[in-house]
Amino acid sequence: LGVGILFRGSLKKHSDPQIIEVENLNRQGIAEYTAVFGGQDVRFSGQKFVGADIVAIFGGLDLNLKDALIERDVIIQATTIFGGADIIMPSNVKVKVVSTPIFGGVSNKAISSSDENAPTVFIQSTCIFGGLEIK
Repeated sequence: LGVGILFRGSLKKHSDPQIIEVENLNRQGIAEYTAVFGGQDVRFSGQKFVGADIVAIFGGLDLNLKDALIERDVIIQATTIFGGADIIMPSNVKVKVVSTPIFGGVSNKAISSSDENAPTVFIQSTCIFGGLEIK
């Protein structure tokens, strides 16, 4: 967990415009979900989604946003350490991913909206011997 926290700070050092956009978003009211040596299934059915911090350590976490109401740009910070996480995205959003994989990886299979006014879901991830799949 400490390694994940260390690497999250390193994302702010990049000059990538995506990162700058992410830093300007409001992080108030963000939900936190953690799976340690177990699993957790989180669904947003018709609920407003404003972002999340997810952590999977030797466990699995599913974040299902297929039916979530996403009205503005949001951030999902994901950390996987010897574990995995799946994020299921709705079709009406754009998805941008910034990842720090260390013997792990991220698979982005989400189909982003072609609407230029669609909200963007920014995903910042750190995967240490773990994985993140975006569908």
